Amino acid sequence: MLGVLKNIIFQLLAGANVMAALLLLLCGLTSHVNPADYPRLVLFCLGFPLLLGLNIAFVFFWLIFKPRRVWLPLVGLFCSITFIYKYCPLNWPSKHPDGALKLVSYNVASFVLSPDDEKGGNAIFDYLLASDADIICLQEASVSGTKTKKYMEDAFRKAGYQMALADGEKRLLVCTRLPVIDVERIRYESLGNSSVAVRVLYEGDTLLVVNNHLESYRLTQEDKQHYKHIITDPENPETEDYSRALVQKMEKAVRARGPQADSVLSYVERAGIPSVVLCGDFNDSPISYPCNRFSSRFTDAYSQSGNGPGFSYVQRGFYFRIDHVYVSDDWRTYETYVDRSIHASDHYPLVTYLSKRKK
Repeated sequence: MLGVLKNIIFQLLAGANVMAALLLLLCGLTSHVNPADYPRLVLFCLGFPLLLGLNIAFVFFWLIFKPRRVWLPLVGLFCSITFIYKYCPLNWPSKHPDGALKLVSYNVASFVLSPDDEKGGNAIFDYLLASDADIICLQEASVSGTKTKKYMEDAFRKAGYQMALADGEKRLLVCTRLPVIDVERIRYESLGNSSVAVRVLYEGDTLLVVNNHLESYRLTQEDKQHYKHIITDPENPETEDYSRALVQKMEKAVRARGPQADSVLSYVERAGIPSVVLCGDFNDSPISYPCNRFSSRFTDAYSQSGNGPGFSYVQRGFYFRIDHVYVSDDWRTYETYVDRSIHASDHYPLVTYLSKRKK
């Protein structure tokens, strides 16, 4: 009798394993679906790390209790290997060559989480200047206070940077030591987010740098608290109301990001500049429609030279890599990493080195 019960349990777990593997693959495939058409289906992408963890747990379970069935999760993981690598790449360390450009992409949260000193200085300013980067792309970079703004402008100009800011745009800033040709805002429908294209000169050719801040979820502290209640107390009578309100809010943002990504790609195609660096805060994980669209045209720097999940947004139970850098085929990236040495924003900076491929 005990043997029969044990066999039934193993059969049920095998079925659960197959279901987990199929859901993992489906989760990855939803990154090909335009969220403007099926926003709730696309929200399913957010479950990718949980499903990945579940499938890995099944590997260890079968190894311990039924080794002959370990092929079940392994086949499931193999079928989703492309999406797994996008989410958590593993690369052999390779030092950047001499002359490579250093790029920092950083959502600075309007500098408000890093208090100004009496001179108008700021920990984020100090970090960026010390980074000695050739290209700095900032999101949510609006500076409040005349003293702070003047300090920033003077400090960056003294360090040899040009500050490229599009007309009417206050939140996206590109600071570069490369000569700036012009700056243009990429227009699309948004509640307050945008993208900016900066043409710079590098080795006699034009390089198009596109700095993006795609539609955010705009989750308040109250929303995040509700999320915690949903996870920690699912039996709470208010959980259903919390869940419904949270999904509706996230659905609105997801629906907007698809067309925004399409607009950015359309702009790049119309610009006709072959050398492109596209970066910023996408508010989406590597398993998402915007990242899938950009990776169809460009190379993901983190997938090419980064390691691990690389969470760039870590806030009270939320762990995501939503900051990204993509480059055209004429560039090779090195040593891409999320810099956790500074805790002055709700994001960490994403750093990479770019080297031009030989023609």
